[in-house]
Amino acid sequence: MASRNWKKSLPLVAILAGVLFIAGCGSDDLPKADPNTKMLHIDFNEGITGWKAGFADYPAGEEEFYELGSGHANLPAALTTTRKGFKVTGNNHSDDLFMFITKQVDGLEPNARYDLRFKVTFGTNAQNNCVGIGGSPGNSVWIKVGATKNEPKAVNDGTGFLLLNWDKGNQAAGGSDAIIAGDFANSQECSATDVVTTYLKKTLITEKGAYSTVTDDKGSLWVLMGTDSGFEGTTTIYFMELEVAATKK
Repeated sequence: MASRNWKKSLPLVAILAGVLFIAGCGSDDLPKADPNTKMLHIDFNEGITGWKAGFADYPAGEEEFYELGSGHANLPAALTTTRKGFKVTGNNHSDDLFMFITKQVDGLEPNARYDLRFKVTFGTNAQNNCVGIGGSPGNSVWIKVGATKNEPKAVNDGTGFLLLNWDKGNQAAGGSDAIIAGDFANSQECSATDVVTTYLKKTLITEKGAYSTVTDDKGSLWVLMGTDSGFEGTTTIYFMELEVAATKK
């Protein structure tokens, strides 16, 4: 069931991993007050109620081998010792692992097209411009975002391999259902002696007009954030906050 938290004329706050959409509010880098725009602000410190993690692009039954895991966890000490985030982790043995979190939200107009802009804040320990197995641990792991009326799921392709039922593209390429917001690399340049190091906070913002979607007949959407990896190693991301601006076309 979708969370019915789209509201108007309220201050911008986060409530319990807040699926809280508000008309006419926004941050400095997302749309300003606009009667056609509603805002979502999520702070995962408050919880992950209704959110769930998923994994795709790997063989079914190999969850333990891929070291897949997720949950509400304390942020690494370098970020803060007093807050939590949504932790998702996996070891990319397939050289193509996709890890994501998702939740259904509603309150938009039914069967209507919206332009969406995403602002994602997360913790990453992968330095910039490092070389890794199969690809860089930072620059070859892409952050993807999207929202459609269909629930994102990993489905068996008939050969025992699990694929996402959305068109997310592949690694450095986006798709019709999910686009690239940026990569996983943090602001610290690569050190030859310490490729994977201290967690730093990173924020990515998608461009205006880069993504649009249509709601279902109840005004609902499934929102998704994820990592599409070309690095054959372990990626552990801590999603901290999400903002989405939905502007009716």
